[in-house]
Amino acid sequence: MGCGFHGGHDRWQHKMERMQSKMDWMRGKMTGGNPGGNPGGSPWSSAPSSGNRAFDDYRSETLRRLEDEQREFKDFLERLRFAKDKTEFDSFMTERRNRPAQESPRDTPQS
Repeated sequence: MGCGFHGGHDRWQHKMERMQSKMDWMRGKMTGGNPGGNPGGSPWSSAPSSGNRAFDDYRSETLRRLEDEQREFKDFLERLRFAKDKTEFDSFMTERRNRPAQESPRDTPQS
């Protein structure tokens, strides 16, 4: 998991940040510039009505689903970061346990 992982991670992180920015922008538009929206409820519930209840329900459900997917994707990225960190740490510990005692940096004389 060398360089390729970091490049992929950076790409996904950038995409996640762009998605968050777009969702924040959309939320602001839907709530009339009030990012907090409706306290105690979804910010989409205070969106202006289109005049068609079926469409409004569809819009609210779609936006809720997108927020859920965004949350799940953030969790996925966190699990990837943890797995990468654990792999690197386990590799370090294995390398450290397997090196001969005479190669210890404390045992080698400094010139």
